[in-house]
Parts: sequence; C-alpha cells; structure tokens
Amino acid sequence: MSENISKTVSENNRIEVFRNINYRGISSLTIFFAGRESCQPSHHFGPAVRAQYLLHFIIKGKGRFSFQNHTYTLSANQVFLIPPNVTTYYIADSKDPWEYIWIGFDGQDAQSILQNCGFLGSNPFVDFTPSEDFMALLNNIVDNMMNQSVNDYELLGNLFLIFGHLTRNRLKSSLSLENDYLITATNYIKRNYQKDIRVQDIADYVGINRSHLYRLFMETFSLSPKKYIFDYRFHTAAELLVNTDMTVSTIALSCGFNDVSTFCYQFKKYTGFTPKQYREIDGSKQMTWKAAEL
Repeated sequence: MSENISKTVSENNRIEVFRNINYRGISSLTIFFAGRESCQPSHHFGPAVRAQYLLHFIIKGKGRFSFQNHTYTLSANQVFLIPPNVTTYYIADSKDPWEYIWIGFDGQDAQSILQNCGFLGSNPFVDFTPSEDFMALLNNIVDNMMNQSVNDYELLGNLFLIFGHLTRNRLKSSLSLENDYLITATNYIKRNYQKDIRVQDIADYVGINRSHLYRLFMETFSLSPKKYIFDYRFHTAAELLVNTDMTVSTIALSCGFNDVSTFCYQFKKYTGFTPKQYREIDGSKQMTWKAAEL
C-alpha cells in the first residue's frame, strides 16, 4: 500500500486536505482531497476543469453553479457534482454566501455510484437531508484526512455511508414522485370515467408515457389502466343501482357506457347478475371486489 501522506491548506475560513499525488488507495474508489469553507460574498472559482469527481455539499447560504451552458441557483441542503474534464464555474451569493464541504474522489466504481445517487442525469445536483449523523460523516472526511492514524477503511467507510444516504434520499424522492403520478392518474379517472377516456389521455394528463403508466398500475394495483377504468365504472354502476332510483339506462350513460344492452351484458358477466337482479338483491352484499383506492 502506498504511504498515506496528506498536505493541509488552512486559512481563516477555509481548510483543504490533499492526498499524496502517488496515493492510489485500496479499492475501486479513492479519496484524493476534501475541505470546507465559509465563502466570502461573491467568492468564485473557475472557469476550471477538475481531474476527479468533486461533490460540494452546501451547508448554509446559496450561490450559482454553471455547468454545460446552464446556470443553477443552489442553496443549503443541496449537493452539486463537478465531473472530471468538464469546465465549470461557481460563485457564492453576494448577500448570503454559501458554506460548503467538498470531497474529491475517483475510481472505476465512481460513475455507477453517482448514478445510483441521482447524479449524471439531467441535473448535476440533488438534495440531502441535513441530519446530525450525516453532517458528522461529512466533517469526519475532512478531519480524518488530517489525522495520519486514521486508515483508508475508515475514510472510505464514511464516504460510502454518505453515498448510502444520498441513494436512500433518491429512492424516497422517486417513490414520492411515482405516488404523485398514481394519485393524479386515478383522480383523473374518477373525474372523467363517464366520458370516453383512453389510456393515452391519462398518460398525457399525468405527463408520462403509456408504458410507464402501465407499469405503475400493475405494480400498485395488479391491474392495467384500462382494467382499472373498467372496474371503476362497474363499481360506480353497482353503487348507483343499490343507492339510487336512477334507471338502468341512465346509470349506464352516467358510467361511460353509450350502449345500454352492452352494459347489461357486461354487468352480468362481471357480477353474475343483471342490473335489475343486482338491484333487487341489494347487490352491495354480493361484491367480492372494490375499486382500488389510494
């Protein structure tokens, strides 16, 4: 193993620790440098190119980050990524300058890890939850690099725990977004089931493609969107038969069936009873299913 030698640069509001340039670590991921800084108003860096991946965790304040012809305004509890060999520029806000901790690293697993954390997509930044434990991990990276007695396993252990936190945040965010899609889709069906709606209409309204919508419905309800609409219409028709005096033809039209005879045929096939029989025996007691609710 190469000797773990570090060099520390320290100023009043800034500290940075560098590994020996010949250091190559013990795994497919290597930490090369780390630091923290409370920036002065309008303090900037770049335009410049980095040799390794570099993450900046914004602890306080705000600033702007320019990357591939886009400028992003970022603030506390966000982390932005600077990939290697890409020109970037970042500047602290003039009134509320940011404070951040940065970690520079590389290795054959770096790209896949960053993808799992939510980077390398359309935006070069993600959010993080500033818990006490998470902040301790960030500070441990900087503090431990200055401590010659701390070994590589401890340093990388902290870094992998940080990646674990970011990945968990990404999964929570993704699940929340998927749930929002489902709520929007099912609410659309409940408002429009009496119309001649198509699955494509729902996908367009939600803002996702049909295959994505199909996957969400199958994973959550074990029903395709088309079957969900079908079930919801018949569930509503059954409730109207039991709880109102509306005619069968009115109920059929109210539930999106333009042809009454087709409705009656499908209703019997679906429940085992004609609409009239279902009403007479108080069909709600015969139902073995209910439309899925979110």
